[in-house]
Amino acid sequence: MTELFTRKGVYRPGEEISLCLRVENLRVDRAEIVIWRLSQQWNHISLPVIDATTEIILPPVAEDGACFGVEATLYVGGDAITTVATGVNIGGKVVRYGFLCDFSPEDGYDPTDVETLAAYHIDHVQFYDWSYRHDTLVAPMDEYADMMGKHNSLTIIRQKIAACHACGMLAMAYGAVYACSREFWETHKAWGLYAGAQRPMVFIDTFYYMNPDSPWREHLFAQYREAVDIAGFDGIHMDTYGEPKRALSATGERLDMGQLLPALLVDASNALQTAGHVPHVIFNNVGCWPVSATSMVPQDAVYQELWPPMSRLCHLRQAVQNALPGGQPVVLAAYPAPFRTEEALRALTGERILSFAIALLGATQLFLGEKNAVVTQGYYADYTVLSETQRKVIKAYQDFFVRYQELFFDTSLKDVSLTHTGWDNQEYRCDEPFSVEGEADRLWLTVRENANRKLIGMINLCGCRNDGWNTGKEMPIPLKNFVMHVLCCSPVATVWWATPDNSLGTPQPIACNSVECPLGWDVTFVVPLLEVAGIIWLDEPYVRTAAREYKLGDEQNLPLV
Repeated sequence: MTELFTRKGVYRPGEEISLCLRVENLRVDRAEIVIWRLSQQWNHISLPVIDATTEIILPPVAEDGACFGVEATLYVGGDAITTVATGVNIGGKVVRYGFLCDFSPEDGYDPTDVETLAAYHIDHVQFYDWSYRHDTLVAPMDEYADMMGKHNSLTIIRQKIAACHACGMLAMAYGAVYACSREFWETHKAWGLYAGAQRPMVFIDTFYYMNPDSPWREHLFAQYREAVDIAGFDGIHMDTYGEPKRALSATGERLDMGQLLPALLVDASNALQTAGHVPHVIFNNVGCWPVSATSMVPQDAVYQELWPPMSRLCHLRQAVQNALPGGQPVVLAAYPAPFRTEEALRALTGERILSFAIALLGATQLFLGEKNAVVTQGYYADYTVLSETQRKVIKAYQDFFVRYQELFFDTSLKDVSLTHTGWDNQEYRCDEPFSVEGEADRLWLTVRENANRKLIGMINLCGCRNDGWNTGKEMPIPLKNFVMHVLCCSPVATVWWATPDNSLGTPQPIACNSVECPLGWDVTFVVPLLEVAGIIWLDEPYVRTAAREYKLGDEQNLPLV
C-alpha cells in the first residue's frame, strides 16, 4: 500500500506539520509534492525517496481554520508512477469525533489504533466503556471487568490517552449522566428515578436510572473530576439513553428531563472549570433530543445520535439545522448498520452518500474508531472492521472533507436549497431531474451561498431504490455531461469542480458561459462526470455599495426601482 497520511488528527496554528509517505513494492527516486488551498497551488516541494517510509515536514501555518490538500507524485527517473494525497487542517473550528473501546491487557500498548485515527483526521476520541462502574468511573485496581463484562486495564487506558495527546487529539471519558449499578442503587434509592411507587427505572436490566436533581448530581461531578485528575482524560462525553423524557423522583415528584438535562450540562462544565480544567464536554442528544435547549450551552460540539423515525436522508438537514442556533460545531452520531448487515459494496456506497450529505450540511459524522473499524449500533464494542477497499475509499472521502473544509464548514454559506430551486425559481437550474431532499433515483443537490460565493453539492442517487440514510445502496448510474444554470449578479470567469471519486480530489476548472438575462447573468456550465458525489463552487465579483438605513415610516423615501 502506497499512501500519504497525517501524523496528527489536527495541527494547531503555528505548529510544524508532519506527514508520512509510505511506499511499498515500488522503486521510486523522488516525490514531487504540491500543496493546494482550494483552487490555488500554495507550494511545491521535491524530496528524495530512499526508504519505505519518508517523513515530510511542512512549515507551520498561523491561520486558524486553514485547510490544504497535499498531493505527492512519485517518480522513477522522469516517469511519474503514481500520485497519493491527503488533507491537512489547522485549528479547532471543526470537531471530528472517533472512538476507542479496546483497553484490555491483551490489546496491549499498540499505538497504531490511535495513529490510524489521526490518518482519518480525528481530533476528539471517545473512550467508550472504559470505566469500572457507571457510578465509580476510575477503578480501584489496574485490571477489571466493566458492567458489560468487558476486560479493561487502567494502565492501557492511560497509555492510549498519551497516544491521543501525541497525535493532537483530545481524550473524552464516557460518563453516563444517570446510570448506576444495582449495588449503588440499593444503597441510594432516594436518588433514583421511578416509573411508579417502588418501580425503579432500569435500562437493559443492568443500569439503574438516577435523578439528576438529587445528590447524585454532585456524586456524578466528583466522578467526572476523578476521570480527568486521576485517569488523565481531557473531558467528558456525557451519555444519555434517550429515555426517560419524564420520570418520578423517590418522593413521587414529576420530573421533566428536558429541563433538567441542559442544566446538568451547564453545571458539569462549571464543575470541571472550577476544579481548574478546561471544560471539554460533549452531551449526547439521543434521537436529537433535547437539542433545542442543549445546543445553546457552551461545549466542544453539539452531538446528536440519530435513530428512527429520523431515518431518511432528508432528516439529516433537520438534525443539523436544529443544532445550528448554538453556533457550535455539529457532530451526527449516525451509525452505518449496513457494514454489519449488508454486502460490502452496498455498505460502502451507502456510507459515501451518508458522509458526503452530512459534510454538505456543515457537520461531521461519528462512525470511525479503533483500527480501521466502524460502529454500526449503539454498543461500540461490537464494531466492524473495514475491508482494505472500504478503508481506502473512506479515507479518500475524509481527506476530501478536510481539504475543502473552508467550503463545507463556512458558516456564512447559508443553505438555500429549499428556497432557490424548483418551481419558477431561476437561481439554480439543472437539465437532470433532481431533488433537494435526497429522493431516491434523482440527482440530489444541496445549495449554499453567501454574498459572493456559491457552493453546489451533488450526490448521485440515480438507480438507488431507497432514501434511507442507514441502508446500503447500489452504485449509482453515472451522470455525464449534464448542464447547470446559476443566476448571478455579474459574469463569472471560472467554475471549479472537485470529487473524491477520482483525480484525488484535485480541483478542476470548468468552462462556463455568462449571458445577460432579465434577472442578471445566467452562468451555464457542464458537469463532466458524477459517479457518487462532488462539489461545484464559484465566486462572482462583488461590489459593496453604500448602505442606507431605513426606518419604519420612511417608505415614502424609498428609492424608485
